[in-house]
This record gives sequence, C-alpha cells and structure tokens, in this order.
Amino acid sequence: MASFQSAFAQTIQVILRALSPIPKYSVTPGNDDTTKDTGLLQDLLELGHEDVKTLGDLVKIAATGEEDDNSLFLERLITLLAKLPPHSHVGKQLTNGFVNTLWDSLEHPPPRTLDKDLKYREADGSYNNSRDPLLGASGTPCARTVSTSVFQNPDLPEPGIIFDSIMSRGDGTHFREHPNKISSMFFYLATIITHDCFQTDAKDQNKNMASSYLDLSPLYGSNKEEQMAMRTLKNGFLKSDCFASKRVLGNPPGVGAFLIMFNRFHNYVVTQLAHINENCRFKKPASAHDDRAWKEYDNDLFQTGRLITCGLYVNIILKDYVRTILNLNRSGSTWDLDPRTQENRSATNSNPASVATGNHVSVEFNLIYRWHSAISQRDEKWTTNLLRGILEGVDPAKATISEMLTALTRFEKGIPDRPEERPFAELKRDTDGTYSDDDLVDILASSVEDVAGAFGASQVPSVMRIVELLGITQSRNWHVATLNEFRQHFGLKKHETFEDINPDPEIAERLMALYDTPDSVELYPGIVVEKPKPPMSGSGLCIGYTTSQAILSDAVALVRGDRFYTIDYTPRNLTNWGYNESNFDLSVNQGHVMHKLIFRAFPNHFVYNSIYAHFPFVSPAENMGIHKNLGTVHAYSWARPERKPDPVIIKSHKAVMHVLNNNTDFYVPWGEAISYLVSPPQKTFAKDFCLSGDGFANQHNREHVSKCLYQPKEWENEIKYFFTHTTRNLLMKSRQRLPFTPIESNPNVFEVDIVRDVIVPVNTRFVAEFFALPIKTVETSPHGIYTEQELYGLLTAMFTTVFFDSDPANSFKLRTLAKELALGLEKLVRLEAETDYRAGWLTGMATRLGFGRSHPKSPERNEGDDVNWPSLPDYGRQLLSRMMEKGKSIEECIAGTVMPISAAGTTIMSGILSQCLDYFLGAGNKHLPELYRLAHENTAEADDKLLHYMLEGIRLRGTVVLARQVPNMRPAQNIRDDVPCLPNPADPTGPSPIPNPNRASSLRSYTVMPTQRAIVDLVTASHDPLAFPDPEALSLDRPLSSYLPWGAGPHKCLGDGVTRVALAAAFKVIVALPGLRRAPGPRGESKSLEFKEWRGQVGRKAVEGGGEEWTGLRVYMTPDQTRFSPVPTGLRVRWMINAPSNQKRDIADTDWVSVKGQN
Repeated sequence: MASFQSAFAQTIQVILRALSPIPKYSVTPGNDDTTKDTGLLQDLLELGHEDVKTLGDLVKIAATGEEDDNSLFLERLITLLAKLPPHSHVGKQLTNGFVNTLWDSLEHPPPRTLDKDLKYREADGSYNNSRDPLLGASGTPCARTVSTSVFQNPDLPEPGIIFDSIMSRGDGTHFREHPNKISSMFFYLATIITHDCFQTDAKDQNKNMASSYLDLSPLYGSNKEEQMAMRTLKNGFLKSDCFASKRVLGNPPGVGAFLIMFNRFHNYVVTQLAHINENCRFKKPASAHDDRAWKEYDNDLFQTGRLITCGLYVNIILKDYVRTILNLNRSGSTWDLDPRTQENRSATNSNPASVATGNHVSVEFNLIYRWHSAISQRDEKWTTNLLRGILEGVDPAKATISEMLTALTRFEKGIPDRPEERPFAELKRDTDGTYSDDDLVDILASSVEDVAGAFGASQVPSVMRIVELLGITQSRNWHVATLNEFRQHFGLKKHETFEDINPDPEIAERLMALYDTPDSVELYPGIVVEKPKPPMSGSGLCIGYTTSQAILSDAVALVRGDRFYTIDYTPRNLTNWGYNESNFDLSVNQGHVMHKLIFRAFPNHFVYNSIYAHFPFVSPAENMGIHKNLGTVHAYSWARPERKPDPVIIKSHKAVMHVLNNNTDFYVPWGEAISYLVSPPQKTFAKDFCLSGDGFANQHNREHVSKCLYQPKEWENEIKYFFTHTTRNLLMKSRQRLPFTPIESNPNVFEVDIVRDVIVPVNTRFVAEFFALPIKTVETSPHGIYTEQELYGLLTAMFTTVFFDSDPANSFKLRTLAKELALGLEKLVRLEAETDYRAGWLTGMATRLGFGRSHPKSPERNEGDDVNWPSLPDYGRQLLSRMMEKGKSIEECIAGTVMPISAAGTTIMSGILSQCLDYFLGAGNKHLPELYRLAHENTAEADDKLLHYMLEGIRLRGTVVLARQVPNMRPAQNIRDDVPCLPNPADPTGPSPIPNPNRASSLRSYTVMPTQRAIVDLVTASHDPLAFPDPEALSLDRPLSSYLPWGAGPHKCLGDGVTRVALAAAFKVIVALPGLRRAPGPRGESKSLEFKEWRGQVGRKAVEGGGEEWTGLRVYMTPDQTRFSPVPTGLRVRWMINAPSNQKRDIADTDWVSVKGQN
C-alpha cells in the first residue's frame, strides 16, 4: 500500500512538472530558492490515516492550550512534519507554530532570579521589577495615564465656585446614606489603599513619596528610615499598636485601628514562623553575641512576616473589598475579579496578560481615589472637630487655603517621629505598650455600624472645602485630561450633554454655567459629580461610571503587575503555613477573609460567627437583609462584640481533682457545640447527652450509654481480637521494604508511617465497626461511603469542634465544615438503624453499602490467619439497637447520642497512642528491648506490664486538657492552686518539666466567676510529684486508677475500659516489631510545638496559670505543615526482619502476638 502511494505521488509530481510553464529567466542566484510551495492536495498524499488524529489533536490543543503528554502528541506531530514535502506550505506553517509554542513555553527574559537580595520587598518599593529597579519606587515622578489634546480654556472657573455650586454637602441637608449601606470600615480600607499608593511630595508635587505597589506602606513605611522606626529589630516584630504614616492621624480613628489590626497580625505571624521554624529556616543563632546572625534572623522573620501580612492585605482587597464594590457580597456566588489567574495561550486567548511587570501610579488615579463624598455624618463631625482644633477655633469650612496649610504643617510637625510615642484617638497605652482591646473593638464595632455617604453631586462635606480646592488646583497644575478624554481612554462613550454627566437639572445647569460644553468639564470635578451607578448586581459601590471602570482596571494592574503577588507569591517564599494563613477558602464566606485579620487582632471579643467580623464592610442591619435572602442568617451571630472572660488554668493534681469531682459548681461546657454539630435546621438534639450538661437527664444518658457499651459478656476479648489482628494486618499492608544502601546495609528493613497508615486506620475501622458507620475499605467494605482517611477527618473535625476549638480565626470554617459532615454522616447511620424496622431490599442495600458489617460470631478463630480482617459481632447494628431509648425517635437517638460519642473515640484514641509511641521512640527508647520481650511472652503478667508501660508513656507525653465552667445560677468559686513543675532549663519548651523546688511559694487562689471557664490541665497534673512520685521517671507500680487521660469524676470517659483494652492490644503489636526505631530525620518525628495562647499582641500578660509557667500543652502540625492539629498526624518508623539473635520473631510469624491466655 505504501509503495502504491509513493508511486502515485511521483506520478502526480511528474504531471505537475510537465504542465508548469517555462521559467521566464534562466539564470538566478545560486542561493535563491525559487521552488514553489506544495499545495494541500500534494501534502495530503504524503500523510496516512494515523495523521488525521494528530491534526485533530492539534486543533483541540490550540483551543484548550493544554496537551496530554501521555498521548505522545509531540512525537506524532514531529512524525507528521517529517512526512510533508520540504516545500510544503502547510508544513512551514505548522513548523512555525511549533517553534512559537516552544518559545512561548518559556518567559523571555525570565522574570525570576535566585538573587537573595530580591527575595523580599524593598522598603521603598524598588526592584519589584528586577530589570527596571526604580519602576514604581517611592520618590520617583508620577506617571500620566492619558495625554490631553483638547484645547482647555486658560480661564477656568475659580475652584471655590466649583466646590460650592456642585460638590458641597452644605449644612448636611443634602446628605444621603449609601444606597447599599456600605459601612465606614469599607472606606477606611479605601483610605489605607489610597495612602499606600499616593503621597504627593510637598516640595515637588510631581513626585510620589509612596511606592506604586500595595505594600502596606502606611503600616511599614515608604522608605528605609520609616521602616526601621517601626521595627523592634528583635525577632521580626513591629513596635506594638502603631503605624508608620503620620497622615493617618488626620483621618477618623477607624483608619488607625485598621492598621493596628495589621500590626498585630504581623506580630502574630512572625511569632508562629519562629515557633514552627519550617525546615530550620528561622533557626535562632547559637551564640548570644553573634550580632550579624541575630540581625539576619530578625530580618528574615520580619520580611517573611511582611510578605504574609501583605498577602492577607491583598486578599482582603480582592475577596472582601472588590466583591463589595461589585455587589457580589449579596450573592451566593464565589466568582470574583482576581487578576492572579494562571493564563495559558490558546485559540480563545492568543495574548495572555503580562504578569509581574511592575507598576507606576499616575496623577489621574491620585485624583480618582479621593472619595470624600462617602464620609459619613459621624466622621464629618469628627473631622470638623479635629480641624477646628488644628485651626485654633476657626471654622474649617470658612478657613483660607493659607490658614489651612499653615495649620496642617504645624499639626504634622507636632507629631512625634517615633511611631510608638504618637497619640492616637485619645487612647492610653498599657504598660506593655498596647492599647486596650476594649477601646479598639469599640472603634471597630462603631465603624461597622456607621453607614457611609453616597456618591454623586453635592455630597462632599463642607469641612473638606480647602482639601477639594487644593485638589482642583493640583489637577490643573498636572494638566490632566478632561473628563471626556479620560472616558475615551477607557473605551467609554463621551458625555454629549451635561445631563449625561448628571441628570439632575440643577446640577446640569450649574455645570453648563461653569464649563459651556461637556468636552470642557475637568476630570476631578467631573468624576465627583458624575451620576452614580444604581445599586444592582455588579454595582455595589454605586460610584460614577468613569471611576468604576478606572478603579477596576487599576486593581488588576496593581495586583497582576506586582511580582510579590504573582510569580513570587509561593509557599516557598511565604512558608507553607504562612501561605495558608493568608490565603482564602471559597467554602468560607465565598472567599472573604476579613475575619482572619479581626480574630487575630482581637481573639477574646468576637464570637466565631460574628457578623461584625465576617462582613464588616456593610452595616449589620443591611447584612441581616442580605443573609435573609441568602438563607444564611442563622449561620451568624448578630450581637455586638464584647470581651469574653479569660479562662483560669488549674494545674495541681489536688485542684484538678477538686474541680473534676464537683459537677455542682463546675459544669461541662460542651453542650452548645455538641448540639450545634448534630442538630439540623429547626431541630435541637443532644441536649440530654451525657457530655452536654450536668442535669438528671444527662446522668441518665450516661448510665444508658454505659450499659449499652459493656453489655456483651465477651466485649473485652472481642475488642482485643479486633485490634490485634487489624493492627497486624495494617502493618503488613502498609509496610515498605527499603532498598539496600551503604547506610542501610540490612536488606530486610521496613518502614511505615505508624500514625497515618496504622494507628489512625485501626481506630477509624474500630469506631466504624463499633457504631455501624459507613466506612469504605478494600478488604471489608468496598462499597462503603467514606474511606478511612475521610471518615477520620470527619470525626476529627467533630471532635476538634467540641473539645479543641482554640483557634478563633479558623473556628467558623471548622464548625461549618464539621456540621455539614456530621449531618451527612448522621443521615447515613440513621438509614442503617432504620433497616431494623424495614424489610427486604433496603436491608440488603445497606449491607452492601458497608454500614458496619455484622458477621455471625465464630468461636473458632484462626490466630495465625494473615488475611483475617475481624469484625465486632456484638456491636455495629446490635449496638445501635441497644442505643435506642424509649420515648425517643431514631433520629433523636442517632443524632443525640451515637454521633457525639462516636466523634470522641477515634481522635483521642489515635492521639494518645501516637503520643505514647513517640515517647518510647524518643526519651523512653531504652525500654524498647523490654517491651519487645514482653510482647512475645503472651502471658497475663506480661500483658499487665505492657499496659502499665503504655499508661506511663501516655502520662509522660499526653496533652489532654478539659474544660469546666461555673454555671450562671451558682456563685463564684474559689480555687487554691499551685505550680507543681517548671520548664526544664535544658529544653524550656519541651514536654519534660522539672519539679518545682519552691512549690510552697507558688500557692495562689483563683476566683472563677459565673460563665468563666476553668481549663483543667491534666498534663501538668500528671507530672505533679505529690500524685506521681518521681514524675519524670517511668514507674510500673502506679495504681491504674491514678492515670488521668480519660479524666476523673462524674464525667470520666465512658470508654475508659474499651480504650485501655483496645490500645493495649495495638501497642503490643507495634512494640513486638524487631529493631523498632524512628526513621531518620524529620520524617521520624511527630512535629509538635509548645502551645502558647495568642492574646492579640506580643508581650502581653498571659492568663492566670499560663505564660512562662510549664503547661505541657502542645499542638501538632499536618504533614505539609500548613495547619495545626490537636493530635499527631504522622511518624515514620523502621524495623528489621533479621534482628539480633534474641529478636528472631517477626511480623510474619504465625505465633506472633497471640491472644491466647489473655482472657
């Protein structure tokens, strides 16, 4: 066939040659190629049927811009090109396109470099574009956006006449509230943005003393000198509760309060960066006298903290501010105008927008951002009082330009150069240098409630008269384009009549009197009086059309042109945690992030779902209507923020036991969170659950649950068998044989993530079997609903919501997600419970979906069967049946009892077993040989010792705390406490304290008020020498009743017995591994940090019982170190097969960890 095609093609060529005309000229230059390109018909003759698919794929890739390399398209395209004739016209076009594609896949020149001097923002904004270092730097001349060509009358109207006739609000009778009830908080951010990009040089008005970037210069400073004045030069911190810009002090206090929130966020961030120390990036210098190293340490923390803080700043602008401008805050849509999109060249986008080019603000936008019309009546009064004071009693509306300039110069000179010494809003600093949170929150809340003014003619407060006159004069000195010229630049139709500019007949008449023709209307007065957009979808700011178009274009330019918000905005530069901390989540408030800033600045005033924190750019009253329309009004709290009482930390064993045993004066505080999680709309469940309160109904529920859990006679053997074999099987399933290396010379070494792949799955499978949860596993329930990790994540979210919801900035996200997941799981478990009341196909379907298998009991169990995945015959459906209470519906029983009790088990069981192993792999590794020996004895005595070892490991590394609360109806409670132990000087933040040698002098009394919480520190109590003699030593003779990980008193964990049996079985299997040890490096560590409560600002006094005292409280990190976790998330271990002669047995041995003789 191929030979036929070739012959046919040759025949065609001969015919074409014969029919071609004789050349006109017989002599041509030797290198002049006069050969004509072949046509499409001749090209097609050279191709085969397989090339048709290649051409089709080429069209598809051109349309989508994405190539699937698995299809070998590149190789097939080269093959196709090679088949075409040398002078194929189509071939040349395809080759040119191929070359262009390869060229376009790289940036020319590369915008990124490895220059260490360019990894941080410069104080003055220089080097944002590394190839044009001064582009947009502070101290450089402003740009011009539009060239003017229209003849302008040299004799323009007097600025005062313009202001008084078309701009002034007068005595306030013309004032109109913003039609969308946008709050003053929105315009405080607008003020910060304006000051961030514009600061006209008083000596040369053509120069901009701010950078052209959104780099938060009002906080950090616009040059090196201002920045250094803001820094403590220690640990990356900013000086507390201050800001660099003096000009901000001439604005309402809400602007300064906004910047103080960013100040606090920065200090929170650098605190966490140093704490986490990702990949040893922020390691403290070893020598206290190495000044150079400490300077570098401080600078790395400061600069990285600034990148993260600016990251949150720009996300607030794009996700809160711009969405409000576009009225997207009134929709359930997650769409927004985010210019950081990753664009690829395609048929529909042949010229992607440039990125990281730098930016240079223009004089026109200096005028565009003067939004004085939006000043509220409250802020107008504040500004009038300020200026009247500066003018020494003169009415600001009647002052002359000379009087105002002289007064403002005097005012600025009177402001101290040191930011921390400047007065602010008549507030007083505490001894730690911070302002009272109560005062700042009051400013914030009042600003959220304060509705701003509307845009349009006659809306500028008269107090701004001189400022506006200076603006008009300045615009004339800059020779800016007219209003119509500016509109044409942005593709907008010219205003043909004065009524086009503003349909108000009176305003149109005054404009005509001032300017004669619409083409002569100046830019600045024109944009101030231009008719505003109506409130509608896409129009939330309701500003003039010209301004609206311009500011959206500028927003895209400011963000997309900034290297630090685009190509260098990466987890590598911000750290994984920092990138996540500043990032948005579209599942939370459609991406809004203002709540992150507010909760970090004021962690003790706002409830997790406060409307003031989540949507502060619109007044609460207006937000009520918005969320009623969205159906989300129930998701938020509408109360004004107020201070929550600080908790008290109870430490000594005696005081801890006093609180836990007294459920008359100290109630459990978890009822609200539990009920929130499991109650669908319009219903309330779990109020009688045993951990929801301390009433008679709660006690009755506890007794009922206890009876259900321990009713089966063989419960202990059943649970022990399950954990023994499931743990063993998971080890076999997940282990990885390591390759032979010079370092690891044993060829039979295995590695596994003991937490992720063994401990978490075994506990998750157990709880799923125990409560008939729909787990999906390959071995037992392939048609279930949730995988092991999904179900564990779901249960951990529920557990954290109730017991460890300690991060206010992420609480709303946690609780919202946990509730959604919990209600979904509850419906599925309820379906399982209802199968007992239905017949036929529904029961079979539920079984096939994997709702907790209910295998018949088998008295004959094959102890050595490696593929035996056990079940729990007496639990699952049988437990659900036992859980049903008289007088309650199935839904009440499942939601009110089964769901909360199932959530508590998995996470705490996984957590304490992981912590126990972490101890024996670290400080307690000398005990591993003995643990190995005991694990292979298989005697009751050996198992009892293993249980004691495990409980000691949990005691020495556990991090369990509980909470109690004095109820409203009880009087204040007095507690006597002391400090049992102190931080170890060798490792002050470590998990092993030293006994307090001066304990008697640490005696103190607390008064716990009604609704105030007492944090019961079981960790410190477990290291109390009076309860645990020689507390840092492992001892096997301590009474089993003395251990505290399951609490004590009336609310001691009901699953204490089940958990001890279960974890002891799993512990035995793991420590039976020969040669057990950590994997080398960080992979063999469970990343944990000392827990330190953030109080809103650095240097603040901690709550009573906290601070520098040792608490033992720790937090863990997710494997990617983006978030904190209440329990360990990973820990890799290794073991070997051919162990030393006294450790011959292995995981595959049939007699390995038998359960015989343990009943």
